[in-house]
Amino acid sequence: MGRLDLRDDYLDTDEEKNALAFAKHHYASKVRKDTGRTYLHHCLEVSRLIHKYKYSEKFVIAGLLHDILEHTEVTYEELENEFGSEVAEIVSGVTEDPDPTLSWNARKLTHIQSITNAPEGVLVVSAVDRYHNAVEILQDWLKIGDSIFIRYEVGKEQQKWFYRSLTELYFVKGLFYENKALLSFSEKIAEVLSHMDM
Repeated sequence: MGRLDLRDDYLDTDEEKNALAFAKHHYASKVRKDTGRTYLHHCLEVSRLIHKYKYSEKFVIAGLLHDILEHTEVTYEELENEFGSEVAEIVSGVTEDPDPTLSWNARKLTHIQSITNAPEGVLVVSAVDRYHNAVEILQDWLKIGDSIFIRYEVGKEQQKWFYRSLTELYFVKGLFYENKALLSFSEKIAEVLSHMDM
């Protein structure tokens, strides 16, 4: 896996540039606790990959803002007012239930169930997000091995269950939508996981 560069030159429409400014303002310098990298870095990479596969502007913007509801104070209404209902619905669709009383397993199972019948945009953003997450885990795993999983709420086997469950879902939905990119990301995630014996 190659180095992931922080690039935004693919964002060339006015709406995409507006979304970038919005993302920079709200993500600011917030750091992901699991990788130590910024949310902005992760979200730029997710949206860049979506753009690379020639998805719509709305999908690209949703990829850029996919963590905005879960990790900032931005509300669904603010997101909808700024970027429209399609973007807001995709971002909401990939956002996990914030209920603090739910266990990790319950939260992840609820999330899998919620995206099972989700629109194509939710599945695309979810798949690319999980792929990039897996790549970042692999990059650190190559340095320190399975001890990487100490930083997470649960261990390697539960992470494997979650990622493999999603991979199967993306594959089935890729067939349903005849979406070659979704099928590709299902395969890419599986390949990354196999490097870590997951």
